Amino acid sequence: MPQSLYRWNRYTLENSPFDPAVAEVQYPPDLGLEPLHLSVELAIDIAAQRAAGVVTHTVVARRAPMQTLTLDAVDLNVTAVADEDGRKLTWRHDGKKLTIRWQDPFALGEERRVAVHYAVEHPSAGLYFSQPDDAYPDMPWYAVTDHETERARHWLPCIDLPNVRTTLDIRLRADARFTILANGYLVEERTHDDESKTAHWRLDQRCPSYLLCFAVGEFVRADDGAFDDGEKRLPVAYFCSPLHTADDLMRSFGRTKPMLAWMTQKFDQPFPYPKYYQWAAPGVSGAMENISLVSWDERYVLDAALAAEWSWLLDAVNVHEMSHSYFGDAVVCRDYAHAWLKESWATYIEQVYREENTSQDEALYVYYNNVENYLEEADNDYRRPIVHRHFQSSWDMYDSHLYPGGACRLHTLRCELGDDIFWAAVRDYLATYRDRVVETDDFRLIMEKHSGRALGRFFDQWFYQPGYPDLKVTFEFDADASRGVFTVEQQQVNATENIPVFHFQTAVAWRLDGELHTAPIRIEQSHHIFMFPMSKPPELALFDPAGVVLHKLAFNPGDDLLRRQLTDGPTVLTRIHAAKELAATGRHANLQAIVARTKRSLFGACAAKWQKRWKRPTAPRRQRDSQR
Repeated sequence: MPQSLYRWNRYTLENSPFDPAVAEVQYPPDLGLEPLHLSVELAIDIAAQRAAGVVTHTVVARRAPMQTLTLDAVDLNVTAVADEDGRKLTWRHDGKKLTIRWQDPFALGEERRVAVHYAVEHPSAGLYFSQPDDAYPDMPWYAVTDHETERARHWLPCIDLPNVRTTLDIRLRADARFTILANGYLVEERTHDDESKTAHWRLDQRCPSYLLCFAVGEFVRADDGAFDDGEKRLPVAYFCSPLHTADDLMRSFGRTKPMLAWMTQKFDQPFPYPKYYQWAAPGVSGAMENISLVSWDERYVLDAALAAEWSWLLDAVNVHEMSHSYFGDAVVCRDYAHAWLKESWATYIEQVYREENTSQDEALYVYYNNVENYLEEADNDYRRPIVHRHFQSSWDMYDSHLYPGGACRLHTLRCELGDDIFWAAVRDYLATYRDRVVETDDFRLIMEKHSGRALGRFFDQWFYQPGYPDLKVTFEFDADASRGVFTVEQQQVNATENIPVFHFQTAVAWRLDGELHTAPIRIEQSHHIFMFPMSKPPELALFDPAGVVLHKLAFNPGDDLLRRQLTDGPTVLTRIHAAKELAATGRHANLQAIVARTKRSLFGACAAKWQKRWKRPTAPRRQRDSQR
């Protein structure tokens, strides 16, 4: 990291979870012994809040000699560890880590299997139990997992970081009356004489620990048939507690198959996994993209009354989690420094889905809210690079920089390259890195291959350094010269943080006699003056009217032009900008114009409905709500 960049970080991140003075630098672990397959065999006792059994790791030596495997295993009761072929080993569990050491070193490429026998009771995270009690007599019976980012370790001995991915066999035994769900496809389900049953689920694709999932308990089921992705037919089904009905499930998730059709066509990729199930339970936080088994807080299962208010939110979350099947599940970030490769993408796909299934203005309104949510955090809390290795907890990375901040930068990149190049490169990226781990440079190089552009500067300024363009724009009409003059100043260059000049392209526009004229401009300095011939004063004067670049904008070309922009602006972004600038004047005529416009504006009436990012946690899991 250049020393100058460290100074930006130190100032903008002081007293934040990302402050390099207090937060250690984080890297993915070495994988001298790499787990390849995980076999989970557990008996689930919901009444006792207990799981017990054996987990068998198949590991391979990526270098030699190797003797030691260290697993994350927090507060587990480990009773035995044994090599499946009888090789001698020793082990030690210190309450957080399980260290296994073989007497004889591995040869290069050698595979071995090691079984960990253990139990967990009342786990503090990762695995959650529910049953009726005196205070909540209607609570359903369930045992479910929820792992992001590093919570699998509280019930599962594993390397609990995303660059470790294994195929899965999951065998769960529970009361026969319960539904048993897990990743992958159902191999078999067997009943036993003691009124219990065992379900065996298998996932042939490699899965990081945070995406491993099971759900055992009382579930209502709604089957939604099968989705044909062109290569296979995927069963689609939804599950919830008896607090809701199958009709509620269909009302909430019944648009899933059309979303799958849109997404597989958009990415030109078959769906990566053998099914698409979604389950919901009360008390589960937000929504989570577990491979082939998405989980939801049951508050999002809608009755008829709530559907009128929240269906738009359900659809946004649904398409977000679905897109993770590609960005995050099939293509996995190597470590959390690069988590934008999944969360920024999933957030941006919400905007793209609106663009192609509702309207461009609605998509731009999603973009506007993403910008506002990112700027709120960047201006009031801290400014950090999107790609950042200094953090106290990986969960701290899941902020408004990661979700809306990264999504806005993807939109800027798309506008910089153009749709044809951008989407062709995205499809190539998904195909090239399917079932692999990636870092930001992997994505950049694919973009460079398709565009013929050297994008180092773009990624440096937008992803590896903090901040954004803070622009002050003015417009004047020069009657003597018959020209309009736009002045653009990057105000962040003079700020205390010393955030440098951004290089980007956008456009200015003006309207004469009802005709809108647009001129591209390139910003490469802290101060620019752009002059364009105009026969008379324009009816509108606009900066970045299409919203092609992330920025903050101060631009008041005059109250008369702004009041006209409020009604005639060509995009929702220009109309919102006019309303904000007019409101800032505090003048009665301007406020009255805003009131009149809002009364007949779809986006004015709906503005209060758009919440902040629904997947950003603000408290420990037990307190989290829809902000996840």
